[in-house]
Amino acid sequence: MENCWSKMTVEEKNLVIARDVLRFKCFETIEGLNWYRKHYDLGQWRYFTRLSDAIDLSERMLKGSSIDFQVLISKDKYEITIITAKDKTPLFKTEGSTLPEVICLAALYLNDIAIEYCSLPIK
Repeated sequence: MENCWSKMTVEEKNLVIARDVLRFKCFETIEGLNWYRKHYDLGQWRYFTRLSDAIDLSERMLKGSSIDFQVLISKDKYEITIITAKDKTPLFKTEGSTLPEVICLAALYLNDIAIEYCSLPIK
């Protein structure tokens, strides 16, 4: 898998979120990986393209944390800023063409997963 977010396939992006951010246990065995693939093929875990899955991801990230998200939506892009919940200090900001994409990029940042964005560094 190439380490450049904009060149990854949608499937690769969803895999990175499931495996490296959410740390699904199924990736520990071949049988589990096959289970993941089967369910992915049935439409599960579309964090990068399905808003409801991205919202689930964001809720998991924010649960019990000391951060908040600020989302800015414009005509042709979405921007997300991670801020401290207490004093609203900005920690990270990124942009993308969809809301699910910027949620995924925020998840990568929060999990210290360095994925080069190619056209816009995420760190």
